[in-house]
Amino acid sequence: MASNPSTLSEQQIRRRRAGYLALSTFTLLFLGLIYAFSMFAAPMGQAFGLEKTAVALTFNIMMIAFCVGAILGSQIERVLGLRAAVACSALLFFAGFAGCGLFGYSGIIAVYLLYGVLGGLGVGIGYNSIIATTNVWFPEKVGFSSGMLMMGFGLGSLILGTLAVNLIPAVGLTAVFIGIGVATCIVTLIEAMVLRKPPEDIVSLMAPEKLSDTGDNPVEGESIFRSPTFYVYYIWAIIVIAIGLATIGNCASDAQLVGWSTGFATLLVGLVSTCNGLARVVIGMIYDKTNVKVTMLIEAIVAAAAAGCIIGAFTLGQPVLYVAGAFCCGFCYGGVPVVASAFARQRFGSARYPFNLSIVNFAIVFGSLLNVALQAAVGADHRVALFTALLVLSAVALVDVLPFAKLWNRDMKRLKG
Repeated sequence: MASNPSTLSEQQIRRRRAGYLALSTFTLLFLGLIYAFSMFAAPMGQAFGLEKTAVALTFNIMMIAFCVGAILGSQIERVLGLRAAVACSALLFFAGFAGCGLFGYSGIIAVYLLYGVLGGLGVGIGYNSIIATTNVWFPEKVGFSSGMLMMGFGLGSLILGTLAVNLIPAVGLTAVFIGIGVATCIVTLIEAMVLRKPPEDIVSLMAPEKLSDTGDNPVEGESIFRSPTFYVYYIWAIIVIAIGLATIGNCASDAQLVGWSTGFATLLVGLVSTCNGLARVVIGMIYDKTNVKVTMLIEAIVAAAAAGCIIGAFTLGQPVLYVAGAFCCGFCYGGVPVVASAFARQRFGSARYPFNLSIVNFAIVFGSLLNVALQAAVGADHRVALFTALLVLSAVALVDVLPFAKLWNRDMKRLKG
């Protein structure tokens, strides 16, 4: 049984939230297997007898379902509670991965529905509920808590994905996918039973200065959709996400195209995942030490460098440039969820934080659609043309920080008043 929130001392809160942060990070390590798709794509194609281009679309379907799941999770949590939302995440993830292992042989539609839709929904529901709840325990360190949580989410493919893909030759894809489904379901159900919401007076206890700074609930009843700042932020987020997804979803195959071996290409996926995870801690610390404007500017610069390096790798025949570009892509993509989480909390408060976080993260859908649209326009195999278009868009993201900064300053001045 959880203690009465009003009776928790500052020391008790610190101990309790440290445990929640550790368990939540561990749970997100399993849910982060969503980013191991490029490792599983080739084995899935071989085992299920599917074409590479058809399998590749699964990643985009999964990312869209992930964003839908985040919104769905916020509503499940509002109606049925946190425990029900996280438990639903566990069951959907199990159905998606174990179901794909068992029934993926029936065709690409089954893979789309099971791995893509059910798996994506399960991850989205769990991700949103776990992060939205755990972050509220850290009102004075929202960047740090976001970074730690999302580091776990980003490192899932390196740690568990690498282990899983190495087991496929020994036990088969079906057994691996069932094992992933079972293990993730168990860990997430434990999270559902343990994780609790913080005391209502958490801000006044742990960060009283925040009450006079931006306010815990800045404007009572304010809708995120009525804020111009939100839409200007969205432009930046969609572009940076599209650049990240263009690499993450095709990292292994692109690395081989520029001259790296199959073994190193598989390793590179894990290394990019490491950059993804570490970026979440680094960006979180930068956010806490500076502000959202500086963080967004750094992210946009890294995104531009990523696209430029990858263009250089293909045009100059320098494989090492692709590694640098892939690392930059992993870094810039990994930082976006941290900025999104902190932005939603600082600008719109805690009253509707789970819903607002899901809306802010829905930029992943539009980033994924932008990536698909650009590939359709230039051709899926024309990687230089794709990243040239993304390089141009990265300049738009850089410029977008300027109007965002003006709107943010105006909002903060109004909220302090």
